[in-house]
Amino acid sequence: MNKSTATDQSFRAGVYFEPDILASNQYFKVFRQKSQFVPEEKLMFAVLTDAIECFQKYLGATSRRNRNLFAEADAWINNREASGPFCFEHICEALNINPNYLRLGLMQWRVTNESQKGPRKRIREPLRYQYRVKHNRVSI
Repeated sequence: MNKSTATDQSFRAGVYFEPDILASNQYFKVFRQKSQFVPEEKLMFAVLTDAIECFQKYLGATSRRNRNLFAEADAWINNREASGPFCFEHICEALNINPNYLRLGLMQWRVTNESQKGPRKRIREPLRYQYRVKHNRVSI
């Protein structure tokens, strides 16, 4: 056996059995479970959730306050400029959400609900009428 082939074989075997120093760090970095959002992500999620709830809740609102809440949420969602840390685009990117996909889904939801919404009908008479019917008093 040649001396050079013996060192080559020992070198090859040593490569396979060397300890990997970064393996545990890389393993835990990839496979650790993220139990909760960091506080900044919680705040961003709360802002996004509030905007979506206002957008859905106040669609077709009649009062001025509710119409303003809907208009603000609609303008914030449809604003494509990334002008601040809490703009729609930045929040979606921080939460790993595709902003265009979410925007498209909300607009489709809006179209479906606007087409299904008809004029509101009054289901019952005013309370005074019900009180009079229940408490009939006959005066003599």
